[in-house]
Amino acid sequence: MSVGTPLSCPQKPVSRAVVWIVAGVVVAAWGVNFVFAKEALNQFDVGPFNFIRFASMAVLGWAVLGLTGGVTPVRREHRGRLVAVAVVGFCGYVFGFSVGLSLTSAFSASLLLALVPLFVMLFTSLERRNLPAPLSLIAVAAAAAGCVLFVTARTSVSIGWGDLVTLLVAASYAIYLMAIRPLVAHFKPFTLTTYATTIAAIPILALTAPTLSSQDWSGVDATGWAAMSWVVIGPVFVAWSVWNWVLRHLDAERVAPLLFTVPITSGIAASVLLDEQVAGGQIAGTALVVAGLLLNRHASRLQDRLEGLS
Repeated sequence: MSVGTPLSCPQKPVSRAVVWIVAGVVVAAWGVNFVFAKEALNQFDVGPFNFIRFASMAVLGWAVLGLTGGVTPVRREHRGRLVAVAVVGFCGYVFGFSVGLSLTSAFSASLLLALVPLFVMLFTSLERRNLPAPLSLIAVAAAAAGCVLFVTARTSVSIGWGDLVTLLVAASYAIYLMAIRPLVAHFKPFTLTTYATTIAAIPILALTAPTLSSQDWSGVDATGWAAMSWVVIGPVFVAWSVWNWVLRHLDAERVAPLLFTVPITSGIAASVLLDEQVAGGQIAGTALVVAGLLLNRHASRLQDRLEGLS
């Protein structure tokens, strides 16, 4: 198969409903990830955390590609974008996420990362030099308000360095969502994830290797290693590869609002796993987010119909 042209092997048509369901499952996994990642960072310093994570992801990725025959050459015209995607997506988001999370609470981090849809809408408007549809603006505003209501009902939110880092990380991920689209048509999802992870691993392993000697390895218990195993396999390799498949079928600006559910999923996971109580404001915030997502879905369908008539 040539990598210079879009994937050409015959593929069965995929239902839009199936793609949306898969996208929802991936976003739910990312919401749960905040609880596990915070637990891992409670036991690992941020340097060793990222060294183990990126080294493991690179080894795991190439092992799977070797077993499945997924190694394919990268054409010259794709190399620059692939490097850019690795920088903004894996150095900027995956690495930056752990740095921000180590300096702030899981709920504050989940709230700020839920602002990704706003960044996507902003960057898309700048790129196309036009304003989003009014119905889409209302939908995103409603979901954003529900997201803020949910988190502030759960805990007080104070702004610190970790929050600033996480805000920049959210912007990086929005850029990733927009930059990855041309590549998902040319590479298999897992192959693309492995290549980008490997490129990002080179500077990150060099940066974090000196921190290994200062880690208190005796202080890491089975729970810490289990949480580390999850953040290596679950939210990145499995979820990001499936997400790349989703982006092959849906535009980033349409699917991005699902990220408003991340704080809600994170809060539910904390309630179930950490036995934390649910506040009334969280229920109201959840309802507002769901209403915003339904309105956004309606706006997307309306846009599809208008494009079909044009």
